[in-house]
Amino acid sequence: MNSNISAVHYYDNEIFARENDLLFNKIWHFVGFRFDFENENDFVTLKISGTPIVIQNVRGTIKAFLNVCSHRFSIIQQDKSGNRPLMCPYHGWAYDKDGIPSGIPKKPLFKKFSKEELCEMKLKEFKVSFCGNLCFVSLNETIEPLEEFIGIFYDELKKMSLALGDRIDINAMEITANWKVVVENTLESYHVGLIHAETLAKLEPSGLDFEFDKNNSSWTSSLNIVKDKGGYKKINTYFSPRSYDIEGYKHILIFPNLLISSTHGISFNYSVIEPITSNVSKFTSHVFTTTKNSPDAKSVLIKAFEESLINFNRQVFDEDKAVCQLVQQGVKHTNQLGKLSDEEERVHHFQNTYIKLLENES
Repeated sequence: MNSNISAVHYYDNEIFARENDLLFNKIWHFVGFRFDFENENDFVTLKISGTPIVIQNVRGTIKAFLNVCSHRFSIIQQDKSGNRPLMCPYHGWAYDKDGIPSGIPKKPLFKKFSKEELCEMKLKEFKVSFCGNLCFVSLNETIEPLEEFIGIFYDELKKMSLALGDRIDINAMEITANWKVVVENTLESYHVGLIHAETLAKLEPSGLDFEFDKNNSSWTSSLNIVKDKGGYKKINTYFSPRSYDIEGYKHILIFPNLLISSTHGISFNYSVIEPITSNVSKFTSHVFTTTKNSPDAKSVLIKAFEESLINFNRQVFDEDKAVCQLVQQGVKHTNQLGKLSDEEERVHHFQNTYIKLLENES
């Protein structure tokens, strides 16, 4: 198979601008987990296509607003996450659950605002939707329902998210590579034997068990770690019974940049690749173990398992970072189309979806 996109798509600034307009402004974005907004005033901030967004628990309701004060346009929540009222740190303007100014210091010094005028100063609000414990936001007012966007993977993603137990690691890094280079790297196992020879390759993932649905795809693979044999048996027993239980490894792409995987339903990885510039991406990985119903304290074995899981994931992603940065160096020196093997069919599907959206065909 030929690649669906040429090398210029991985570095051209004009194409990057079109991606923001025709792709990232149109889709559902994964922004966090329901428990990130568990308490009143819990918030997370991010930028979508350069637009500053705050997602916050405001009086028990999780809302998404433009993170810009209506008064003199300061950024309201300045940290990546935290817990504080929806109040501008510049002059103290506060906002209610509808984004309407509800607290204005020295209010008598202003002309008397009517109810209509206060509503006109409302923070711009964006759509919020959940799939189980997964929180999504969209800038697109006419976006399809989240369930339709995720498609046939919706029920499984919901089940997986409701099975999450302890979040044992958050790994964030900048990668000097276009966001598509990083996504495509995660969608194929062709590179595993060389790039991950001392890590992932030792688990012997293999096969072409792919599933495609609209923009999204999955890969299911057996592993040489059998969950009810050897040293892994005690780990499997500790986390049994569990609501989400699979054989081997499952990897799902929710287009364009959310990657979810699980090994035996015991561990989970949620990775997001955010475009920063045409040549730089932010990669964030959340690692979980599944829920444990028993009140038993973690044994030395389980603590060691969690530590090894953290180290394993970080090493694999460091290896991926290095090779993605080499690809980014190379794309600027060729005008050829790449060649794709059967093992890279998910890359082909991703590229086909991407190019249709960029050409505004769907």
